[in-house]
Amino acid sequence: MAYTVKLAVFPPWRAPVPYETLAETFPTQAVAALAGAYALAPSTERERAERASELQPRSTTVEGRAITSVPVPEDSVHGDLIYDRDGVEVGNWTTLDVASERADRDDR
Repeated sequence: MAYTVKLAVFPPWRAPVPYETLAETFPTQAVAALAGAYALAPSTERERAERASELQPRSTTVEGRAITSVPVPEDSVHGDLIYDRDGVEVGNWTTLDVASERADRDDR
């Protein structure tokens, strides 16, 4: 299966707006996700630094399982959309995911 990655802007509570498609296709969804993360790394780090005060993580326990989340900011964030060869979206990832993942990792 081949996967395509589109870089996008994710407005709060609205559909993402793609602005660039990476030139190559990827053999697995995991490789596509890595390519998207690499392409977005400068934007992601800049957004995390600029919005550090907005992206304060919250952790809670639900049914004995720890869950970490960050609030949705009022402005758009960058991310990517991953599509399979039929054009069906199979994944997405944003700056908010990075903030949550890092907060979760720091809690351990």
